[in-house]
Amino acid sequence: MKDRFSDANLGRLAVIVLGIALLWLRFPDFFVTPNLVIEPYADGLKAYTNIEYHARHDSSFTYFEGMNYPYGDHASAAVTQPLVSGLIKVVSDYVVDITGYTRAIVNFSLLLGILLGAYFLYLSFLRLGTVPWWGAAASLGIVFLSPQIYRFIAHYGLSHIEVLPILFYLLIRLEEAHSLKYSLWMAVALLVFPLIHFYYFVIMAMTISFYFFFGFLRKPTVRRFFRYLLHFSVQIGPPLVFFYLWMYHNNPVTDRAARPWGFFHFHSIWEDIVTSTAMPYFAWINEEVIAIQDGGFEGKGYIGLVALIGLLVLTIRWVSSGFKASFVQAGGELQPFLNKMMLTSLVLLLLSFGLPFTIPGLEGLLDYTGPYQQFRSVGRFNWPFYYAINLIVFTELWAWIDQSKAQWKLGLGIGALLLLGFEAYHSCTDPDLKLDDIRQLHEGETFADLPGIDYREFQATVPLPYFNLGSDNFWIEASGNVMPWTLILGMQAGLPTTGAALTRTSRSQAYNQLQLVYEPYRIPKILEDFPNEKPLLLVLGKYQFEQQKARFEHMLTGAQLLFENDQYALYRLPLTAFEERIEAKVRDINYTLKADSAALYPVAGFLSRDSTHNFFYESFDTLATERYYRGGGAYTGEVSQPNVLFDGTLPRQYGTGWYTFSTWIYVDVDRLATGFFHIEEYDAQSGEHLQEQHYRIYDHFRTFDSNGWALVEMGFIPQRSNSRIRFWVDNQDIGEAPLFVDELLIRHDIAEIYQKGQHYLFKNNRWYPVE
Repeated sequence: MKDRFSDANLGRLAVIVLGIALLWLRFPDFFVTPNLVIEPYADGLKAYTNIEYHARHDSSFTYFEGMNYPYGDHASAAVTQPLVSGLIKVVSDYVVDITGYTRAIVNFSLLLGILLGAYFLYLSFLRLGTVPWWGAAASLGIVFLSPQIYRFIAHYGLSHIEVLPILFYLLIRLEEAHSLKYSLWMAVALLVFPLIHFYYFVIMAMTISFYFFFGFLRKPTVRRFFRYLLHFSVQIGPPLVFFYLWMYHNNPVTDRAARPWGFFHFHSIWEDIVTSTAMPYFAWINEEVIAIQDGGFEGKGYIGLVALIGLLVLTIRWVSSGFKASFVQAGGELQPFLNKMMLTSLVLLLLSFGLPFTIPGLEGLLDYTGPYQQFRSVGRFNWPFYYAINLIVFTELWAWIDQSKAQWKLGLGIGALLLLGFEAYHSCTDPDLKLDDIRQLHEGETFADLPGIDYREFQATVPLPYFNLGSDNFWIEASGNVMPWTLILGMQAGLPTTGAALTRTSRSQAYNQLQLVYEPYRIPKILEDFPNEKPLLLVLGKYQFEQQKARFEHMLTGAQLLFENDQYALYRLPLTAFEERIEAKVRDINYTLKADSAALYPVAGFLSRDSTHNFFYESFDTLATERYYRGGGAYTGEVSQPNVLFDGTLPRQYGTGWYTFSTWIYVDVDRLATGFFHIEEYDAQSGEHLQEQHYRIYDHFRTFDSNGWALVEMGFIPQRSNSRIRFWVDNQDIGEAPLFVDELLIRHDIAEIYQKGQHYLFKNNRWYPVE
């Protein structure tokens, strides 16, 4: 017993020492230059900057103010890893400032997660009856083969490999002792790890729930029911209450997307579980034999060849027994734990496939799942299966070896460990995880070192080109290095940005942000929410701005250049510029109507530079509806159905000439703007289909009113001058929802259409109020 205890302690030491050595070999730059970044752009860089901004500048632990200014968002939704950023904040505020080492802290937390994962897997293997050297070798192989290694690319909160091994170990101890002490430790785990990423709460809570469910089914007695209920309440209850109160209770945001986009895209497929092209043999099969379908980044969950073969052997053994024997027979007194975990992880694996909702015809059932549909990346639910099946197979394999102690069995077992190590090497070296340097993070080259700029003068930055991600209603991608520059500047200077790269943000807040940066039309509603009159700081990426100049060039009107180099420029933009731009547009229209009156011809109630009627206008005023943009009427329909707005030949239609289709659409409906406008062209005589174009609604916004209506414009070139054009709109992804469209104008691209009313000026479907 003493020797076994000594061997076990030696095994612990071996896991730690060998683990550190392997980490040094795989991540050498983490030890040499730890304060660099894995990904210098997009989600990866955002994770670093959000954590540091939250620790350095935010006034509370709960709210992140660095993006989506002036609204911000909850620290958990902003991926600030509240546990990590909170600890950095406390130490920096009360002991010594360590915010400058945030990147190193984040990087080492990932390595610590690997080490802890191996350590707790080793402890689990010991309790399951394996010898220390076997448990140590298997544990190290399992953590380096883990699909979570791929999360190191950019999703650092999801890269903590220790989470599920710790949960499994606590379930083992609970299975042994039935003590509330372990349930309390599980409650602590369910409080701590979701403060790194909230998905851990869902994965852990579902694992515990199914584990107790199958435990009860195994022996369904009243006593067992109440015993499980007590433990379940202790494990889940306090964390659930805490996160509800901390994240949802009295939350002022009520218009987050009910079902975020991605559920039917971010799930696993069976190929993700049983193959990996990181392995040379699967790569060869993929290239030379048959293409292996790739389920995408979110679905990765390769269990390893040893676990796959072991699973097949265990299944054959179980079937051969006539389904009478236990599926798992190893583990001694903990055999029930392994069998319950097998069933639990198998259910979670099926859920990771998106089942049953990915079965054709059952997609609509997702609408009835309540909060479950908020978790769009269900592919992550395959992680418990990865750890469970490897724990089971390597426990069973050792039990088989130990049963007869035959040398050939031991040799086969060592071969299995070597295969695990081989695959772990290829898997963990497959993603590029070398640390990258960023010039603006070097002392003397930071944004704070730029001459002549006092960042205290400004209230926020505005990135150009603008980006806004997270509402699942409007999707404005970040371009090039604009987002990294904006976030690094904000982190260094304490300046939040109106840009957003968050998750499940408010629809109305995102709408207000877009109105601020799109074509001047109404005084942006967001200005009322700004806390002061300080100017904004424009962060302009030169190359990307040139590519999107037509959309954002107006933002430079009234702005003062402060600094520029060959890559980016900084401008001061006073808030008065927003009103002045609109006033300038009104003056230009008035000037045209007066100075060019001889060149404007009255056509169909409008003024046009062409004397012929070469445009189409439909006000929809005769269609009574509860919601309209102007005139008392609008087209009303059901967005899941084809809603035809025009079907015919355009007046004086030009073949091969550009036309602009312009209309107002009410977009303050959850995810409606993710739908499409469609333009189809047919031969007027034969009905032959000539062409069709599809336009994502949010990609074609031009400007916004302050009442939920947005102007959408699309370009189209007819192939023939006498063809029939069909213009319609739908959204097949959101189910039944009302659609409101108003003021349709179809004009030749070079045409300019004007109108002057008693209290408005009109130009090309823009309506400007005047006194």
